[in-house]
Amino acid sequence: MDYGGALYALGSWAETRSDVRALVLTGSAAQGADHPLSDRDIQVFTTDIPALLDDESWWARLGEVLVVERLEDGDGNPTRLVYYSGGKLDFTLLAAGDLEGRVYERPFTVLLDKDGTADTASHRPATASAPAAAEFWESVNWAWAAALMEAKAVVRDEPWSAKLRDQDLKAELLRMIEWDHRARYGGDFDTRYLGTRLRWWMDDDVQAELEHCWSGFGARETERALLATVGLYRRLAERTAQRLDFAVFDHERVAAELHTILRSGPR
Repeated sequence: MDYGGALYALGSWAETRSDVRALVLTGSAAQGADHPLSDRDIQVFTTDIPALLDDESWWARLGEVLVVERLEDGDGNPTRLVYYSGGKLDFTLLAAGDLEGRVYERPFTVLLDKDGTADTASHRPATASAPAAAEFWESVNWAWAAALMEAKAVVRDEPWSAKLRDQDLKAELLRMIEWDHRARYGGDFDTRYLGTRLRWWMDDDVQAELEHCWSGFGARETERALLATVGLYRRLAERTAQRLDFAVFDHERVAAELHTILRSGPR
């Protein structure tokens, strides 16, 4: 996909629509990243969101459409994640008035602004707060619960179930990795989103341990990856709890139960 040509065509279309008031490019492309596999994240500010949802020709003509995800973002705004041959455009549809005074956590680029409203928008990096004690304990309990259930699935030779539980465990591991880094480097340390650019922000020793945290379907290798995952999670959880002055969790007691389960039957 020719991103330059696609954005130009999108802007030309928007100029002809009285309901489309602004286009804003966000994401890594707005920060200067030009990786060939980088998406383009575009916010469409409009006075008539239903019209753009009903007529999908405006994005369908930008390239050869392969797959479309029709979703909502975390704030309930409709999104269209469009996979084209050779590229991907992620559209978020927003009310025209939402651009006024809007604060972006990362740099953004204004592609179109018919009303001059983008002049009131600003970029202000967010400072991530440390987890509250309740949030921290939620993660610890969820992580160990997932680990115990994964161990049972391993013993029962249920690899698919094991992978589903491992996904839950990995989600908590990533959450703990992010907390650990921010606890040590400051609340404004950028841990990105869903592990993106981990090679850039994540400590080398953590990355090295992560190499052992995944496996195929085999029971023995799944068990090894499980133990590596809980080992890393525990180390980071203990370090983070100490830095944030949280109470000590009895990881050893749950780890003992995990090993008991893994020794309880043939695999």
